[in-house]
Amino acid sequence: MISVTSHGRVVGAYLSASELAHYETLKRKEREILTVGELDEETLSAIRDAEYGSIAR
Repeated sequence: MISVTSHGRVVGAYLSASELAHYETLKRKEREILTVGELDEETLSAIRDAEYGSIAR
C-alpha cells in the first residue's frame, strides 16, 4: 500500500489488486442486515430509549 499525505495527514492510498480484493472481502463480511421483526425486546428498547448525541452505556 502507498499512502498519499497532505500536511502530515493521509488523504488517500493506492492498493495492490490483491490488497483491494482482500479489503472488499472484509467489507462484504462486516455488513449485517437486521429487520425489526428479528430484533429482541432488549435491543428494541435500547433503540427506543436512545438519545441523539449521548454515549452508550
